[in-house]
Amino acid sequence: MTAEAQSLSPQSGRTHPPRKLRNYLLEPKFQLKYTGMVVGVTLVVAAVLGFQVYDYSTGQTRMLNLERMASAASADAQFIADMERYAVEADRKVALAVLGGIGLLALALAFTGIVVTHRLVGPAYRLRQLLRQVSEGRLRPAGSLRKHDELRDVFEMFQRMTGSLRSAREQDLADIARTFELARAAGMSESVLEPLREIEARIRKTLE
Repeated sequence: MTAEAQSLSPQSGRTHPPRKLRNYLLEPKFQLKYTGMVVGVTLVVAAVLGFQVYDYSTGQTRMLNLERMASAASADAQFIADMERYAVEADRKVALAVLGGIGLLALALAFTGIVVTHRLVGPAYRLRQLLRQVSEGRLRPAGSLRKHDELRDVFEMFQRMTGSLRSAREQDLADIARTFELARAAGMSESVLEPLREIEARIRKTLE
């Protein structure tokens, strides 16, 4: 198996640790801003629709009470008070149901927004770390993403790039090793080969 193929394949025996809640906020500013925008817009729409539902409910309750009082020939003050109390209680239940539904919707959207943005931010965060390693001259295998992460195409392209670079460095080491053999066979002094040994050491460090 070539070095590139090894870097593309999942590392044997390596599993991703379970995510903790705090690890979902890798980029809090972006994730909370995006989630807040989605939740905010949804809450405005839900509030408008909820108000219309509540207004319709109170109107229907008032009409029903008026019909009941009109149909009752001997409607007294106590009966009217009971009807009004029933109307207030019914409208209160509708209002609580609307507010509760909006609250649950906000919580669900907030959780979903953080999870969805994590699937985008997580791979971007890993790519940034790996790019920093490459900029420092370290060509470590990129590993793999989690099952539901986004940016898989970009990450696989990065894997191929680092795999190709590692293969080129390994070929350089093989060429240097052959050069050492030829130099020894030709009777060259070790001091002459010292600069080449330093180059070899630098290349090996990039593959650690």
